[in-house]
Amino acid sequence: STSDQEASLFFRLPAELRNQIYTELLCPDAVNLHSITKRANDLNVRHYNETSTATSLHPAILSTCRKIHDEATQLLYAPHIFHAHPSLLASLPHLTSSAKPVLYPSVINLISRWQVCLRLDTDPQFTAAQAAAAFSGAEYLEVRVWQAQYEACDYAVLKLFTAVRGVQFARVGGDVDATLARWLEAQMMLPREEGDCQSDETCLWKGAEEMLCGRCFDKVS
Repeated sequence: STSDQEASLFFRLPAELRNQIYTELLCPDAVNLHSITKRANDLNVRHYNETSTATSLHPAILSTCRKIHDEATQLLYAPHIFHAHPSLLASLPHLTSSAKPVLYPSVINLISRWQVCLRLDTDPQFTAAQAAAAFSGAEYLEVRVWQAQYEACDYAVLKLFTAVRGVQFARVGGDVDATLARWLEAQMMLPREEGDCQSDETCLWKGAEEMLCGRCFDKVS
């Protein structure tokens, strides 16, 4: 009850000290955005589905009482990089294991840092509009792509992210041309009000002998 909470020794602690306890339990390894942006752009495809999030989290504290839940829930979701679902995107994301997805929209809305891992050689199960709705305005978005066989496909999957806008910091890596990756990152970090691609270049280079269309991402002979 409210009276029991007010009588608790824990709630007699200063708010700053309670926040320090919450941080140790819910996000001990979380880093600020500035530290994330200092990481190398090369995203290792061999470990495309790994997470750097510590497994020693203790979210059970959020079930202790409503006051703790209200004070600390954001610390579990906002500082961590969550894995987006490869088909459902912002629905059923996970932090430490895909077997333990986040189910409730009320807390999914607190997530602002995302990683999504996609295959280039399979048909995507989402649309450009769904990608834009899921990731526009995110604090951080990391898109990793891979394929089973080298140069077995084009980059059409990445076209679905060209409508994403307002990301504070975007990274694209894996089996993708570096020039195209940097271009797509810049597109996703454009302000939300800029809806169309702002590049004056019709095509982007992919290798020395072929071009990649900047609008459809198909190979141009």
